[in-house]
Amino acid sequence: MTDILKTEYSEQFDAERKLRVEASFYKYGSARDNFAGGRVDALASAKRCIDAFEHDRNSEHLMDAANYLMFRFKYPLDGDYFKPTDSDASVMPVGTPINME
Repeated sequence: MTDILKTEYSEQFDAERKLRVEASFYKYGSARDNFAGGRVDALASAKRCIDAFEHDRNSEHLMDAANYLMFRFKYPLDGDYFKPTDSDASVMPVGTPINME
């Protein structure tokens, strides 16, 4: 792990997310079956998790939201694509990042 990732990344977040993916397999069934054909709306589910976090501040909801977003990436729907962007095309964060002052 690089020095940057030691302070800028959470391995615990990933580990906890993976545990939830395994539990969800038994609770809801295969992610491929649920998301590849659009049976479950990953984006709407992620938004619902973020709303729940904003209501009760339980960060487990953030892990669930991240998993739903990962499923949308892993099982893209028609029209979805991945294309790396440069700064001109990327979505800017809300607020003022320290390097942009």
